[in-house]
Amino acid sequence: MKTHIANAIDLELSCYPGGIFPPDERQEIIEIGLSVIDLTSMKVLKTHSLPVIPTMSSISPFCTELTGWTEAALKRQGMPFEEAIRRLTERYGSQNRLLITDSAGDRKFVDWQCSMFGMASPFGDSELNVSVLYSIQAQDFRNRKLEDKLRRFGLEFEGTPHRASDDSLNIARLACTLLKRGV
Repeated sequence: MKTHIANAIDLELSCYPGGIFPPDERQEIIEIGLSVIDLTSMKVLKTHSLPVIPTMSSISPFCTELTGWTEAALKRQGMPFEEAIRRLTERYGSQNRLLITDSAGDRKFVDWQCSMFGMASPFGDSELNVSVLYSIQAQDFRNRKLEDKLRRFGLEFEGTPHRASDDSLNIARLACTLLKRGV
């Protein structure tokens, strides 16, 4: 187990305006973004996108506008949810690495969807919510967008918002910046 390696993740979910899905559809993960961090050097080593083929919902035009994903692109480039979870566990050691998120919601949603598929959580017990660390260091306890948190510490958002791989990269960058500063 490499305890000096962490995984920052972000999710993109299927979505409809106002959160109102068509009958018999429900929200689900359509992309898992993962950035691997070396906690010794505080550097991001790699960033990955795990697009997921939706099985419980269609992709609305609203969702495509927000995330850039179309249903056709997800079917072409994506993988089954079970494969994405297997990769998190086997390729990226998610059971044995610190999980870094921007909110408690991402882990909860992965765990919920895993339970829907009869799968165990791919994560271990160690988790760092970078929003909590941000709030402590910035003495700002309001809910802020990732772009605002980055700016507060002299960083600009890299990539495209609402692309899980780009969001995970920026979560990782913010985590490294905050961890270097100490609590």
